[in-house]
Amino acid sequence: MEAFEYRSVIKFLYLKGQNSTEIHQEMVQVHAEKCPNFSAVTHWVRKFESSFLSVMDEHRKGRPPSVVTEKNVSNVEKLIMQDRRITVKQLAFASKISIGSVETILHDHLNLNKMSARWVPRLLTSDQQQERVNCCKHLLRQEANDAFFYRRIVTMDKT
Repeated sequence: MEAFEYRSVIKFLYLKGQNSTEIHQEMVQVHAEKCPNFSAVTHWVRKFESSFLSVMDEHRKGRPPSVVTEKNVSNVEKLIMQDRRITVKQLAFASKISIGSVETILHDHLNLNKMSARWVPRLLTSDQQQERVNCCKHLLRQEANDAFFYRRIVTMDKT
């Protein structure tokens, strides 16, 4: 059960007129070890006594539970599109979020991997695959028309 469901049970039994001890004993009988502890039951009974009737947690100010938001994902994506050779540390510094959160965004949300010092998509879409096929066919046609085609391709520097 979710936490709010346990609180709903506590609220129901409180409204029936039971005290904290009786509510906790009944919950232990039904839910065994998975039920909330006695202090949690007492806490929620006190809240219900003070006319707080919601079983949901109140919104708390402060740090959000996660900085992996749509805004941060799009910010990181923009930074990568500007410079595909940017490092995780640089991304974290520029977007003002932790390195771990940047890595989560890169790998889980944007599906990117670092290859040859560049960020590239993990899986290609069907359009991207077709574009690669078209490029390869074009290169094969170029090679068929020009005997020195491969000699003009630079694959690495002289160092």
